[in-house]
Amino acid sequence: MKKFSNTYIFLYVTVLVVVIAVVLAVVSTGLKPRRDRNKQAETCQQILQAAGHDISRSKAVDAFSNLAVPLAEDGRKYRVVCADGSLGIALRLDGKGLWGPIWGYAVVSEDGQTLKGVSFDHKSETPGLGAKITEEAFLKSFKGKKLYDKDGNFVSVRVLKSGTAGDVAEENRVDAISGATLTSKGVDEMLGRVESAAFMASRVQ
Repeated sequence: MKKFSNTYIFLYVTVLVVVIAVVLAVVSTGLKPRRDRNKQAETCQQILQAAGHDISRSKAVDAFSNLAVPLAEDGRKYRVVCADGSLGIALRLDGKGLWGPIWGYAVVSEDGQTLKGVSFDHKSETPGLGAKITEEAFLKSFKGKKLYDKDGNFVSVRVLKSGTAGDVAEENRVDAISGATLTSKGVDEMLGRVESAAFMASRVQ
């Protein structure tokens, strides 16, 4: 049986690792334009979904160019035409769920008072529990909710477990997802940062 020296084995493994690394780098570089296009399409689809438009990802970029314009260079705020023909401000939101990042967009009405809609996504939330933040039934519960209380104070739209709302008015809250306490809390915290969108929306002419 042929024996190989330690030097030979070391060189063989080194060359193999280098070759694999080069191949992976080439493949990654080649796929980057496609990844960038997919990411752009996903972002456009999420913003339009929050504004009430049901548009497939393949058509999202073209539709977005007709319905929305950036309001900030960092890509976190957009002026968008909502499905009902009104104008709104879309704000990027980022938070933390049970198992990893959650994110999405909230669209605020032109007067800055009302939540027109939301879209959420996640990296690794539990199917049937935290992953429900992407489902239509949960998303629809935010539409038309008020960001300010009757005294004009910003309260956002709270995501609260049934029976724990306290003095939070119905128009300022939605029900948390049963069995997904931490994910619901993450969404609640994200929405607490919507005030900057409401502030800008009230000044859009």
